[in-house]
Amino acid sequence: MEDFASGVLVSAVWHVLAEEGLAPAVPQPSGVLVPLEVKRRLLVDVAAAHGLLPLLRVGLALPRLPSHPISSALRAADSPFDLFSRWKKLERFAHSRHRVVVRQAASTCVVADHVGPPGSPPHPAEDALVLGVLAALLGDVGARGLTVTLGPALVVFADGVFTAPSPDYDTARWRFTWSSHVPPARPALPVSGGDLTGRSRALLATDPVRRWTVGDLAAEAAVSVRTLQRQLRPAGGFAALLGAVRADRAANLLVASAHPLGVIGFICGYADQPHFTRDFRRRTAMTPAAYRSAFATHSPPTDTSQPAEATLT
Repeated sequence: MEDFASGVLVSAVWHVLAEEGLAPAVPQPSGVLVPLEVKRRLLVDVAAAHGLLPLLRVGLALPRLPSHPISSALRAADSPFDLFSRWKKLERFAHSRHRVVVRQAASTCVVADHVGPPGSPPHPAEDALVLGVLAALLGDVGARGLTVTLGPALVVFADGVFTAPSPDYDTARWRFTWSSHVPPARPALPVSGGDLTGRSRALLATDPVRRWTVGDLAAEAAVSVRTLQRQLRPAGGFAALLGAVRADRAANLLVASAHPLGVIGFICGYADQPHFTRDFRRRTAMTPAAYRSAFATHSPPTDTSQPAEATLT
């Protein structure tokens, strides 16, 4: 994703620093593409000068920044487990060098590690940034009574407040626990009247990142699975309709937006960049890049400072 996600997070880091009256040692990067080393230097310098607490708080600042489709897609998760699934997909699109690996999942708990390539683990500053973002997102998707611990027992988040760990504490093993889950209210959608295929298309388009099944769609449309399958047959069936919805949205964004290709692939619900390219080409006879080149009415974003390494953290 050409470091786009890091660009969003860097903006949030600067926002938190400004709110707390802190000044980083490096200038604020401009644009949506942020080179890895620039971002990493910023995080390490912040941690050295001010500790991990400002970085843990970055996620709480994201709602105060201009809305972006990546954060919207993450906040649309219907459960904590769906959020981690979406995050994993985002990492695939970003070719992230660091990954959140879920080791254990129960009804009110997720244990995860923040890992990197062999011999190159994330810096504690990078751990703190991602941990804080995930904790904030878990609250956004309805996790109530959220507590976050490092390692076996060190509580770093409770009652909506972060506490920084000591400098020598292992910051890469996380345990998220919550007392209950209350999904946030979503805009009401019509579930009756009109053409069932059209309503199904509208429902799928509300959240193409969701891992839809025919049962999910039938429940949202308030019809039986058998009825839905019969009505969708002329459109090629459920899978064909879902693919068409994703391709239509991708085509619109390629033409009318300046989002990088990886961002478009993610928010349109594709599994990864190869899936996006393969499926879009099958439906349009053009790759996403070729389609944008042929029909776009804007210039896509560029970064001429130095090559950006694709990573979330």
